[in-house]
Amino acid sequence: MQEKDADGECWERFYAEQRRPWRGIGKLGPLKVSPGSKALDIGCGNGKTVAALLDAGADVTGIDVSENAVAQCVKAFGGRAAFAAADCSEMPFEDGRFDCVTAVHVFEHLSEKKAALAVGEIRRVLVPGGSVLVRSFAVGDSRSDGKDENVRGNGIRYRYFTKEQIAEMFEGFEAVSIERVDETMRFGAVRVRAECLFRRKESLL
Repeated sequence: MQEKDADGECWERFYAEQRRPWRGIGKLGPLKVSPGSKALDIGCGNGKTVAALLDAGADVTGIDVSENAVAQCVKAFGGRAAFAAADCSEMPFEDGRFDCVTAVHVFEHLSEKKAALAVGEIRRVLVPGGSVLVRSFAVGDSRSDGKDENVRGNGIRYRYFTKEQIAEMFEGFEAVSIERVDETMRFGAVRVRAECLFRRKESLL
């Protein structure tokens, strides 16, 4: 695992203080998972997306920059999935190991440089033709305060993308599905996210 940067330290504190930070049921959206396929969940947190991948019959590996998050997942899932503390910009896996990758609410927390490295790593660890689901907070989300980027009281960075910006980030992948999803909450706040599915091309040439 890489030495943690300032963002990584923020996440370590976050998961030390929040025993169940992400509630609800994980959803795979447009990603279709075949039973037995090898899936990687980047930024596994406390395992919402891991649970959805397991329910779909995948052989799941989860990584997170926070060792506390990984410990929570190990406790919750036992031997049903494998977990490692690792940075998505430098992943400890061989080339072409996974059939699909999920990055649910990950890229909005990365610097531009680290996001570019993470995209390269996703391309590397996917099999040719493998899929990656990217879900991210989007421009227009009520929590953005009208900004493209902000840092909340816990020190964690939030960036807000358009779906076109995410597509540009994954240039070189085949875009299967790129959507903006607006969801009005109980008290009128509007949550906005980009929901994107890309496929690694058979050839990198």
